[in-house]
Amino acid sequence: MVKVIASDMDGTFLNDEGTFDEKAFQAQLDEMKKQGLHFVSASSNQYQHLLELFKNVSGPISYICNNGALVVDERGVIVTEEIIDHLVLRKALEYLESESLYAGAEIILVGRNGTYCNLPADSKRFKASQYFYENMQSMRDLKLVFDSIYKLDITWEAGGVVKRQDEFNHKFSGQLAATSSGMNGLDVMVDGVSKLSGLQILLADWNLSFEDVAAFGDNGNDFEMIDAAGEGYAMKNSAEDLLSRVNSVTDETNEDQGVQKQIAKYLG
Repeated sequence: MVKVIASDMDGTFLNDEGTFDEKAFQAQLDEMKKQGLHFVSASSNQYQHLLELFKNVSGPISYICNNGALVVDERGVIVTEEIIDHLVLRKALEYLESESLYAGAEIILVGRNGTYCNLPADSKRFKASQYFYENMQSMRDLKLVFDSIYKLDITWEAGGVVKRQDEFNHKFSGQLAATSSGMNGLDVMVDGVSKLSGLQILLADWNLSFEDVAAFGDNGNDFEMIDAAGEGYAMKNSAEDLLSRVNSVTDETNEDQGVQKQIAKYLG
């Protein structure tokens, strides 16, 4: 029996406008609470952005933020945070600046106290990123940031991700791990940190296992979580690299509220 529902946000729980059926989900969340089910928002987004998404909904929600680097339980308590070692971060930034493969990349550092970007504040890409990262600061030199950093968000206007991901992971094996995001880019965290590791911590607190989980996602950074779950689903609208690796696909896309419709089935 499913006791935990863990869902990615963008392209999965949310439609393409970044919204969901709040009234229907409020009723579902109320019923989940009655039945002792847990809902987990598992996202590459930062905590502040996720709280904003659910500001009109009241009820217990746990948050796996920054692809597992920060996990906040349904009481609002931080249960784990994984900070990138500052010397390792500096080496990664120097590597990204020196390699032509990453030329022109937008680099965002997601920290405990702020978010920092290498692009000018008046650039279109900077302004587009502000939807996901509130209070983002433009920095000429990201190596001068001394905040505690959870994640690097690296994106390109064009070009593939696989080669860049493989080369980065080879270079920083055992220190950092890059995974594909839904924005034609990479999310980089401490090696071993993922949505899967974040979910594992929550399950331990609840004395539950992955067999109790239904998980949903649409991109490469969701694969481990989906693969481990008792019921793991790729969205019908998922990226091809995810669809090719999973066994179950939702009947509906994110535009047709595929996750909420599946939740309704679990609740009877």
